[in-house]
Amino acid sequence: IKSHTHSASASSTDLGTKTTSSFDYGTKTTSSFDYGTKTTNSAGAHSHNIPVGHTGAGNGVSAGYNAALGTGTTSSAGGHAHNVYIGAHNHTIGIGAHAHSVIIGPHGHTITVNATGNAENTVKNIAFNYIVRLA
Repeated sequence: IKSHTHSASASSTDLGTKTTSSFDYGTKTTSSFDYGTKTTNSAGAHSHNIPVGHTGAGNGVSAGYNAALGTGTTSSAGGHAHNVYIGAHNHTIGIGAHAHSVIIGPHGHTITVNATGNAENTVKNIAFNYIVRLA
């Protein structure tokens, strides 16, 4: 076969939007788990040192100067914790009937057709070619 080529083309085609069929997944429920009782902590309990009393006029300290006679400490009695029962429970989620749409849209494809055959298809012997043509 003598070498030759063919042409080919693929035109753009709009395949549009395809939709899946609707399916009802219904209602799904998570499994139940007992989280038990949880406790908050009282790590925030603390106290402060505060100055108490002061020296006043007539005690040998210059006027306008206030000096603490001692210190006191605030109470940390406000520190406390809570017990919270979370308990066994589950969750229910309605998925329901739904479908999905996929937009394929217009597009084309590239086609490649390679050449086939040889550059020459005959024998170079003139006498042989003459005999072949007679047959």
